[in-house]
Amino acid sequence: MKEAHLAGNPHTNFTYWNRRNNSVHVDATADWIPLEDLAIRRHVWDLYQRTSPAGAGYPLGNFWSGIEDPKLHILKLEPWRIQVIRGRDLRSTIWRVPAAATVG
Repeated sequence: MKEAHLAGNPHTNFTYWNRRNNSVHVDATADWIPLEDLAIRRHVWDLYQRTSPAGAGYPLGNFWSGIEDPKLHILKLEPWRIQVIRGRDLRSTIWRVPAAATVG
């Protein structure tokens, strides 16, 4: 289902929020990493294993046999706008991709 959605419109957004009302909002374009791109798939797999905080996430091997597993789908996200909001005073910082750069 998500493949069809992204094929029709690659724009997506993500939000992180915590109880202190700090939040991050990301607007991005998304594209699938091809199954054949083993170098990127290995990099993502290793990065996830190496940098996930204790208690967050899960061992990828619980769901996929490895980087060549056709059921492992990896998205490449290219942000074009990121907003960080500090909850205590609602101060906001917005980053946008520079005008000369291309996204997607």
